[in-house]
Amino acid sequence: RAVAAAGGSMVLSGSGGNNTDGLQTMQKLLLVQQQKELLRLKRRNSGSKTSLDHLHSRIPSKETEVEVVAKAGNCVGLTHILMDPINLLLLFWPVGCASYYLEWGDGSTFGFNFVAMIPLAKILGDATEELAAGLKNDVVGGLLNATFGNAVEMILMVQTLRAGQLDVVKGTLMGSVLSNLLLVLGMSFFIGGLTPVKGVVRGKEQYFSKEAALTNMTMLFLAALTFALPTVVFSADVMNEYTPAEKQEVTIKVSRWCSLYILCAYIAFLLFQLFTHVDVFKGEAGDEEEEGASITPCCAMGMLFCTTCLVACSSEWLVGSIDGLVEDWGICKAFIGIILLPIVGNACEHVGAIRMAMNEKVDITIGIAVGSSTQVALFVVPFSVIMGWYLGQPMDLAFGAMNTTVMVFAVLIAFSIISDGSSNWLEGFMLMVAYAVVATLFWFVPSGPHHPHLHEL
Repeated sequence: RAVAAAGGSMVLSGSGGNNTDGLQTMQKLLLVQQQKELLRLKRRNSGSKTSLDHLHSRIPSKETEVEVVAKAGNCVGLTHILMDPINLLLLFWPVGCASYYLEWGDGSTFGFNFVAMIPLAKILGDATEELAAGLKNDVVGGLLNATFGNAVEMILMVQTLRAGQLDVVKGTLMGSVLSNLLLVLGMSFFIGGLTPVKGVVRGKEQYFSKEAALTNMTMLFLAALTFALPTVVFSADVMNEYTPAEKQEVTIKVSRWCSLYILCAYIAFLLFQLFTHVDVFKGEAGDEEEEGASITPCCAMGMLFCTTCLVACSSEWLVGSIDGLVEDWGICKAFIGIILLPIVGNACEHVGAIRMAMNEKVDITIGIAVGSSTQVALFVVPFSVIMGWYLGQPMDLAFGAMNTTVMVFAVLIAFSIISDGSSNWLEGFMLMVAYAVVATLFWFVPSGPHHPHLHEL
């Protein structure tokens, strides 16, 4: 109203004065009034703005919600992994640690750490699978599973190499191949063949992808050839022209070159499996939807690191007690390396392969048993030679005539059974009998001049 009155007075006075001065004065009054109104509005809104800011600070952002959900998912996933009944055997880990440092005896140290490594191997495998699933990349996941799928064997191999137990290293690697190829595959075929389908067992046959199985077997034949040739070279008459030291040096050089060739073949096999011929290896597993990861990749990497440290400690204590175990208990190193130690790394794979066979998922069983044998023969064995080269240990591929013969025959009998793409309980029983023969053979292999098992029968 003051602005209107001022404007009216200006208009009246403008009849007798300068109109321009009156308009300017009115504009100034209008600007002053607008500024006052703006100040009043700011004062009114200041309190409400403060309360709104306070409310916004209490409302969690999207990033905070994601972090909360991830933490809750990690807790649930870790609980699911760690609450498996087999993980009760982890109680033997501190007992094995105490046995080593308190010197309870090599037999006790070996036994406690042997049992403790079984659940550690399972957790290591679960962490690798969770990391591969969490990355949401089939190629990277496949490479992770292929590389860390035999992490326990690799850690045992490194610790045994550091201790200079070359015969035990060779026995453990060959025993891992034999265990997967004969015992795991045999028990899976046997129990899967006797598991009734709709109440019927008679005439039951289980079928799987013949192409994938034969590809793995072909790679195993290549590995067996590479193991056999250095052994033949080492024992050939033409090598008698060298002194024993020169013969050993030639064998090591041949083994190192052959190891590089096998690693190249393994890389080619991965390219074939993960890139160019993916459909060949899918089988029944390709028809099912893959489960998502239950923990985040960071959590899986943390679990992988912690479990690897525990496995490294247990394997070091276990390897350090082998000599005392051989001396006190009379068990030969060949039996320890070929029969006992592979149980540590393959125990959980045994259970998984048998469960899949009982559920009629034989393609997955083949992938676990034969695929693991292929990974050990094509990756872990040549890696042990390269690692021995790095550690200054004369590790070679000369596994000996007896060991090489056993492996070649094991590959042959497995090839003859899976070549038709089907299996039954009798074929599984034959594989188990073959493994029993191998175990009995190495039980009586002498470990010294006075072998304790010669007078047992």
